[in-house]
Amino acid sequence: MSNKKNLLLIALATLGLSVVTMAQNVPSYVPTNGLVSWYPFNGNSNDESGNANHATVNGPLLTSDRFSNPNAAYSFNGINDYLQGNASSFPTGDRTIALWFYSTNINVGNLGMQVFGYGGGQCMSSWLMQMDNQTPSTSFFTDNTFEIALGCNVWITALNFGVNGTPQNPNNNWHHWVATSSQTGIDFYIDGLYVGGVTNPISNTVVAGKKFYVGSCPDSTGMIAYQDAFLKNWNGKLDDIGIWNRALTQQEVTALFNGGEAGINNIDSDLHLLVYPNPAHNYVQIQLNEEHEDLSFSIVDLCGRSVLRGKVDKNNLDIDVRDFSSGVYYFQLDGYPFNSVPIIKE
Repeated sequence: MSNKKNLLLIALATLGLSVVTMAQNVPSYVPTNGLVSWYPFNGNSNDESGNANHATVNGPLLTSDRFSNPNAAYSFNGINDYLQGNASSFPTGDRTIALWFYSTNINVGNLGMQVFGYGGGQCMSSWLMQMDNQTPSTSFFTDNTFEIALGCNVWITALNFGVNGTPQNPNNNWHHWVATSSQTGIDFYIDGLYVGGVTNPISNTVVAGKKFYVGSCPDSTGMIAYQDAFLKNWNGKLDDIGIWNRALTQQEVTALFNGGEAGINNIDSDLHLLVYPNPAHNYVQIQLNEEHEDLSFSIVDLCGRSVLRGKVDKNNLDIDVRDFSSGVYYFQLDGYPFNSVPIIKE
C-alpha cells in the first residue's frame, strides 16, 4: 500500500509540474483547455503548449511580429518555404485553428495561397486553410476569399473579403483568422469578430502518421507539402498559431485577438493604454497611465481610413461609437506609430 501511495504522489507531482510548465510557456490570454499546440515563434518553431508538437523549418526566416518585436514571427517566400511536423495528435473532430497573418501579395497574380493544413491519406480527409483560390471548376471558390478545403479539390466553405466587417483587402496589415469546427458546423472569426460560417461539421480528418504544414498544405496522402495549378505557398508572415481540440467561444477568440500587447497595450516603454469595454456597443473609454495634453489621436478602420480624430484630455477619453458600423477599428496616438489598439464595435 505504501509503494502505491508513493507512486500516486509521484504521479500527482509530475502532473503538477507539467501544468506549471505549460502555464509558464503559454500566455494567460491563450485558453489551455483543449490546447493541442501553441506556436508563438519566439526565436524558434517550437510548440510551447507542453505537448512537444514541434515544427521543422524548411526555408522560412525569423522576422518581426505585429508588435515589431524582432525574431518573433516567420517570413515565407511564397515559393517553397514551409514548416512541418507530426500531426498525429491534431484534432479529427471538433477543433479550432487560430493564426495571425501578414502579406502584401494577396490577390496578386493568378494564384491563391496556402496558409495551414494537416492530415490526409485519402480524398476529403485533410483540413486545409487557404486564401484567394481561383479554381474555376466550382463557383463556390473564387478570388478574394478565406477558404476551408478537405483535399482532392473538395471545398466546404469560403468567406469573401469585406463580408460582415472583414477587410476588403487584407494586404499590408496584420490580421487574425480563427476557424472552428464543431457539431454545429464551421465558423469564421476575423480580427476578433464572428463573420459567418456553414452548418457542415468536419469529423473525418485522418491524422495517424500524417503531417501538418505551416505556410503550405499537405497533399492527399498527408505527407508531402502540396502545390497545384491554382495555389502556391504562403507569401508573407505568420505568427501565434494555436490548435485546440474543441471550438473556442466568442469570448475566447476575442481574448486571443486582444492578447499580447493589445487591450492593455505597450505603445512604448512608458505609455500604456487601457481600452474598455471592448467589444463595445455605445461608448469606449481610453485610459492612459499618465496625463497628456494636446496629444492628437485617430481611429481608423481595417483599410486604414480615418473615421474619427480628436485630442486627448489628460489621461481619460470617452469615445462615442454608436454611429460606427460593426467591425474592428484601431485607436492610434499621433507620434506613437506602433502597436495601435483594436476597438471592436458590436
